[in-house]
Amino acid sequence: MAGYGAARAWFVTAAVVGVSALPCAGPEAAAADDDPARPAVVWPVTATPHMTAAALGSGANAKPVFDDDSLAGLFAPGGRLREVVEAGRDRDVSWVLDPDVMIAAQEMSTGYRVAKNTDSSSPQDTTEGTGQGAARAWLSELREAVEGREVWLLPYADTDLASLAHHPGSDTEDLTDVVAGLAAETRKRVERILGTDTRAGLGWPVDGALDSSVTALGAKLGVTRVLASGQGLTPADGDPVTLGSGGDAMTALPYEADLTTALARLKDRQPSATPTPSASGSGSPSSPTPSDSASATPDTADKSTVEHITALLKANARPVVVPPRDLSGTAADALGSAIDAGTKDGWLEPGDIRSADDDPVDGEAGAPASYPSRLRAGELGEERLTAAAGDLDELATLSKVLADPDATTDSVHAAMARALATAWRAEEDAAQRTFQKRTTNFLRTSVKSLRLVPKTTVTVTSGDASIPVTVDNALQQEVSGLELRVTSSDSERLRVNDDEVSVSAEGSATHTSQIEVTAKANGKARLTAQLYTTSDGKPWGEEMTFEVDVTSVSSGAIAVVAAGLGLIALAAVFRMRRVRRRNGDGG
Repeated sequence: MAGYGAARAWFVTAAVVGVSALPCAGPEAAAADDDPARPAVVWPVTATPHMTAAALGSGANAKPVFDDDSLAGLFAPGGRLREVVEAGRDRDVSWVLDPDVMIAAQEMSTGYRVAKNTDSSSPQDTTEGTGQGAARAWLSELREAVEGREVWLLPYADTDLASLAHHPGSDTEDLTDVVAGLAAETRKRVERILGTDTRAGLGWPVDGALDSSVTALGAKLGVTRVLASGQGLTPADGDPVTLGSGGDAMTALPYEADLTTALARLKDRQPSATPTPSASGSGSPSSPTPSDSASATPDTADKSTVEHITALLKANARPVVVPPRDLSGTAADALGSAIDAGTKDGWLEPGDIRSADDDPVDGEAGAPASYPSRLRAGELGEERLTAAAGDLDELATLSKVLADPDATTDSVHAAMARALATAWRAEEDAAQRTFQKRTTNFLRTSVKSLRLVPKTTVTVTSGDASIPVTVDNALQQEVSGLELRVTSSDSERLRVNDDEVSVSAEGSATHTSQIEVTAKANGKARLTAQLYTTSDGKPWGEEMTFEVDVTSVSSGAIAVVAAGLGLIALAAVFRMRRVRRRNGDGG
């Protein structure tokens, strides 16, 4: 691949100053002109995340909760992601996918829920999603489009590599571990969804800008190839560049930023803002339905636009062609048409990413201080990264009491990674904060959903007795790993015999434990009940204190007993008199 840029340099000049301004080409240049360009054409499928950590129900019947129904519009006919797939189908492109989009589409295809508002993290405070059919149809088209093609997976949720790299510390390390831990299992899942093999290890930093900290972070996530615009890359003459050495080595694949910028300027028609209720009438007014977000009429580029993109593609002197992440339907149509023109005319023969790094040259990434300030301004800052990493502490607390914490752990880790997505760069800062906060609220609400049911006053008589203490498990799954400890404020009056009792409860149910006590004297005593986690002996939730009134046998009961004994005595006397009379009569 060395010399790729030189071999194609005349195309760049032709596009800029016109063919008439070029010097006459010699025989060697003429021979080079006959060789088609073989760049890998990246075909991106990415989107802003919308699936949260919450779900309604548990196990196989669980329905994931989305923060809104925007993806339904993207998957529907005329939606951006539908048009991107349609434009890439039957063309020799390299598919670059965010695994989270595939997983979100699969979850939607089997039924899902949409949050009614941003203030609630409860799975019950949701409505039925409207995009089940659109997601199912989109996945079907995607499977057909990628069949027999090269498919690459980005780090989960298309992680913002620069944001993590530029804010080192324990929080960043924890978040990096979360993203890295999702890689293997999500790759297997995506391959099952698509029915084809995929490749991992591709990184795509914002604007293709590199520095040594970005490449180091990429290496921790298993990145072996990185798409690079040339910013922070030396040399930047168009050849693939080897960065680092040994196990951390990766190859930077340069792309032409001018072509990327031109495609980014091509926008789709503005969708209608008129809301359309779902057929079932269950759609949330704040959640757009497929007809809200897109028109069923495909977005196509006009002739002059196609010719412009074709000229830029013909002038490309880089080993890869990289459109913008949020490739519009119009831009996808223009690039697809340019690919068709090039292959038809013989000057283009698209290759693949696997071979785009042939014959790299040695180079290096710049120092972090040289990273573009305009890109730093859009990063997720330390405050937001700390907030995201803090969810690990809440998750660790909740996991201690779940009978099977794996599913919850996976969903929370995935939601944490989504909060780190590069797509947030294009959104308002508040959007990312709101999304991340949903995970925090979900975990805190879950912890509070397992509690002791308050009691007021309990009356027991002297001697042995049982006092019921109830645990309310509002979680949708079974809990265990808990013990109930009860203490008495006056053990001389009221002694607790079962001071530690194991507790487990089915999901969405209550569990009552009978605490054995011995009452020794009349009067009042206070019992304090507290849940503890058995794994580390730490208290769980708030303690619950209630009053116990100890009494002897009541006066009413004594009167009843005395009256009964009196009747028995009278009956005995009456019988004795009758016996005496009978004996007297018989004498």
